Amino acid sequence: MSMRPMREIAVQLLATVMIPLTVAGTGLYYTRWQQNLSDLKTMIDLVSDENAEKRKFGVAMLEYLLKNDKVPVEFVAAQLDYANSSSDKQMLPLMEAALMKASDENPAVAETFRKALERLPSRLFVHAMNDQQRACIATMLLSLKDADRSQISVPLIAQVNWDGKQHELRVLKDSDMERGQAIANMFGALGLELKVINLTAIWDGARKVRPNTFELWFGNAPLPTVCGGT
Repeated sequence: MSMRPMREIAVQLLATVMIPLTVAGTGLYYTRWQQNLSDLKTMIDLVSDENAEKRKFGVAMLEYLLKNDKVPVEFVAAQLDYANSSSDKQMLPLMEAALMKASDENPAVAETFRKALERLPSRLFVHAMNDQQRACIATMLLSLKDADRSQISVPLIAQVNWDGKQHELRVLKDSDMERGQAIANMFGALGLELKVINLTAIWDGARKVRPNTFELWFGNAPLPTVCGGT
């Protein structure tokens, strides 16, 4: 037998084996793709359900899907945006907790979480020592340009006692340093000088805080003229 017929037979045998394998592989991929879409749809239905217990189950399902790399960053961003505007004030903390837990088990989730949060306004927790400083932050927020004001949200203005000599903008994640400096510059344009401090390696609690979260601490330094300072 010549070599040519042998080669033809080998090619035919190879095709006989590979074609079914290719078809089977394509079918398996399509089946998994459909299942992933089905899981995401189920989770969306649960998270948006009127029943609070079903919403909690939906968040638990989100955590499971995240741990198994089944949620794209665009989808995470959309869910966080939905939770941020939800009338259920527990939705956003629950969803953030699920993302933090998933991040502990799957490092890829931490990056997905960070990128998703970049699309939302930065959270700025304000710490003031007196009523004048509380009124000052309210005045400055109103004085910001619309584009700048839309980039931050202030969930809380707390009254504290501390012996700080300067006003501080505290950053809780290394990856947020650039954004923190931008926020400091935003208030600096209104006359409030903020010293940017990275707490990532200083405070153990920083690792438990979600990305894109900052703290503004008023110290004993003068307030800007926009707040009646000198």
